[in-house]
Amino acid sequence: MARPSLSTNHTMKKLFVKALAHASAFFLLAVAVVATVLHQVLADLGVHFAPLALGVINASAVSNTIQPHYSKKLLDHAIQMTTLSDYATKESIEPGMGATSVKFFRPPAADLTATGKPATLTEGTAPTDFRDIAYTAVEATLAQIGQVAKVTDIASTVGLVKYLDTAIELMGEEFALDCDTRIRNMLCHASTGLTKRYAQGLANFAAVQSASLAASAILPRDFLDSMTALKLARAPKLNGAYVAIVPPQASRDILNNSEWREVIRQNHADKVFKGEIGDLFGLRIVEGTNPFTEDETEGTVATSFSSGGSNTTGFIYSTIITGKGAYGVVDMKKLGGVAKKPRIIVVDKADSGNPLEQFTIVGWKAYWAQIVLNSAWGITLRHKTQYVA
Repeated sequence: MARPSLSTNHTMKKLFVKALAHASAFFLLAVAVVATVLHQVLADLGVHFAPLALGVINASAVSNTIQPHYSKKLLDHAIQMTTLSDYATKESIEPGMGATSVKFFRPPAADLTATGKPATLTEGTAPTDFRDIAYTAVEATLAQIGQVAKVTDIASTVGLVKYLDTAIELMGEEFALDCDTRIRNMLCHASTGLTKRYAQGLANFAAVQSASLAASAILPRDFLDSMTALKLARAPKLNGAYVAIVPPQASRDILNNSEWREVIRQNHADKVFKGEIGDLFGLRIVEGTNPFTEDETEGTVATSFSSGGSNTTGFIYSTIITGKGAYGVVDMKKLGGVAKKPRIIVVDKADSGNPLEQFTIVGWKAYWAQIVLNSAWGITLRHKTQYVA
């Protein structure tokens, strides 16, 4: 028998596909007819079907599979500007000296009324009045301070961030802030601190309390008067200048004062554009963000302001104006305590209290002290501010 040609095969395939298509169409039509009839019968019997809703996959539907992305980059955080230790007289105790305190000695000031003062000599007669030199002693006793934190092994292993590094950095900042606060509280003590002055020539703390903000804000002449007082006390300068450590609120009042702006414009115009307050008339002005604030009681730190007492207008701030040798800090480096650089200790080995090394303890310790050396060589200038938060 002869084999079909290629054209014949192609024609047969087309006819088969066409027949299959017709059959499929007939089948779908039959199904649709049956479904329609069945739907009508069920409707007549009172049976109804809700339309089938097509599902939408949105965030709410898959919320249990969504998790936040945790960034390993930590956000910037606020760091205090602690500056008081920078201008302190510093002394260290070496180990093995058998001492837990340091005694400073202040020689007498020149006095032309003292016994043995300069006098006219008589020829051939020896002087009989001798100048006695008595030293005033000031003693600082060291104390140990410290801080610890604990980080577990699981947190260190699975954590996204380096918790141990963060703890060390944070405690270093808190050490500097603690030291600055101890110095600040000492300098602003109502009876044993530095020499007290009050803004705009006000007589005392009560006068500052009752004054308006404008009448008790710091003015350029307050700095001039304070420097004059230091000069009269013959306070030595720090690298050729006295230093004023001001809170940012006082900086605002300084730069907002027309007299001060004119002085800066004429003498230090370049510093205005750099955002610096500068060195004016032998006074270097720097900022510190850890000011001593008072409300009702002089010498007592106030962390919140209440307008219900004698002071009805705002916090009383203290600006420190100092020369060299007004106050000091003492440390023993081997036991930690160098300002802004404590001795960091990390304990990460097994011991009786941590036999399975389940946590690491990190901390710092310092052995140090702060002391007023000469209250006449430093001034605590109390004032208010016109800054409104």
